[in-house]
Amino acid sequence: MAESTGTTPMLEAPITAVTVFRDGARVQRSGTVSMAQGRQAVVIGGLPASVDPASVRVAARGPGLALLNVEVHRGYRTDPLREEVARLRAEAERCRDVVRALDDEDAAVQAQLDFLGQLSGAAAMALARAVGFGRADHDDLTRMAGHLSADTADALGRRRDIGARSRAARRELEAAERRLDQAEKQASQPAAYTEVSASLEAGAATQGVPAEVELSYHLPGASWRPLYDLTLDGEQLVVSYLAEVTQQTGEDWPAVELVLATTRRGRHEGLPELDPWYIGRAPSVPSPQPVLQRRARAMAAGTAQRVPMGAAASGVPLAEDAAQPEAAPLMAEPGDSVGAGLVYRVQRPLAVPADGGPHKTTVGRFGLDAALDHLTVPVLAPEAYLRATVTNSSPLLLLPGPARVFHGTQFVGETALETVAAGEEFELQLGVDDQIRVERQLRRRSTGKAVIGGTRTIDIGYEITVENHRPGATRISVHDRIPVSTDGDVKVRLREASPAPATQTDLGELTWELPLDGGQAATVRYRFTVEHPAQVTVIGL
Repeated sequence: MAESTGTTPMLEAPITAVTVFRDGARVQRSGTVSMAQGRQAVVIGGLPASVDPASVRVAARGPGLALLNVEVHRGYRTDPLREEVARLRAEAERCRDVVRALDDEDAAVQAQLDFLGQLSGAAAMALARAVGFGRADHDDLTRMAGHLSADTADALGRRRDIGARSRAARRELEAAERRLDQAEKQASQPAAYTEVSASLEAGAATQGVPAEVELSYHLPGASWRPLYDLTLDGEQLVVSYLAEVTQQTGEDWPAVELVLATTRRGRHEGLPELDPWYIGRAPSVPSPQPVLQRRARAMAAGTAQRVPMGAAASGVPLAEDAAQPEAAPLMAEPGDSVGAGLVYRVQRPLAVPADGGPHKTTVGRFGLDAALDHLTVPVLAPEAYLRATVTNSSPLLLLPGPARVFHGTQFVGETALETVAAGEEFELQLGVDDQIRVERQLRRRSTGKAVIGGTRTIDIGYEITVENHRPGATRISVHDRIPVSTDGDVKVRLREASPAPATQTDLGELTWELPLDGGQAATVRYRFTVEHPAQVTVIGL
């Protein structure tokens, strides 16, 4: 219920739900107020200073209740950290007392060491005279030396212990002084806050009936990013879709309903537009006209973007008397979306303090069928990578993020996922498979002779050997390349390839698909020629 301060009740409206975007958050609050017939203003205060005034929305519900107006104010508190500063100051004093006590303890042990040193010298002289006069023997000298040595060793050990505790205490004191200094600086400046005032009008039916008031607003300083654990179990990829939420909005979020939204802003403020793409022969003197035209278009676009579409001239936030659209469920079905993005409701409420630290929660866990094979590009590395071709059959949009890869319970490495829509196919690198051995060797390189003005031919051949030492069969995709000429007088021709490549692109990439049983090997051989005028030097080979 609300408390009344004068004629304007201050509404107690705790946080009830939070929607986190990639670059901000929408916070929802709710409270009840007892209404009297007629007009009445309620105030929700103590909101963070970073609240976007244009994002504030208020909804009021009750029989015969009307929401007339909403206003957003910025206020300032003086010395809001007085109690915190006093606590930190007391903590710093306690740390100083500990350091001083350890210094005193160290000084006492040092005095004992000094005394033991003086005693050792005096005792040595006295015992030496006693031994000379026959009043003491060698055993007495040994016992005295042992007592002095033990006392000295004990004192040195206590000094080492005091030194370790003193270093820890000084580090604790430095940290306490830094916290105190930061708090004192913050306390010396007025703290800003946001306050929302709503004007309500109640009819006779509303009098004495609690009215429900809902408030929502947008805050910067919050974000979430996806994390993935990918576990290969046979030919199924189990995906653990995690979310790491961080926020420094100025308010702590309790354990309430948390919704994650995939909506993000693009690189352009408005819809991107293409300029004409001009080509032609370079003029002897560059013409400034295209440059001037581009500058004029850029200035016009910048002017248009400075005025937001649909902005109210007065800047007063809009008031609502209807509920906000509800978020989609955790495992969203196709078509469940808000605007251009999906939203996922976290299964368990998650408290997220405004400490800037990472707080993890689970978005979903599901299995995807994976078609496994191996990929090798021996010109880059003599390695074979286990590859999974997967279709995202879940209803979730997989956002770009780091992923840890497991084979069963064994961690094998890390990779990264790109954006994968529901129903989209993607490839995943699951680590190097050392049971597939790959070797690439240059088998032929010769340059033919040419007469002046004639054509010279360079003949090059490679051999790639692939061995499957796995117990079962697999398919290995071998990728290599031949050069691509950028000069019309330089000709590149693939002369031989055994076996013939499955595909050959215009950019010279060759691909062989080799099905190999366990223990089986295969060899790929190919040869190409480069023909060029004798007076032309070819670079890049």
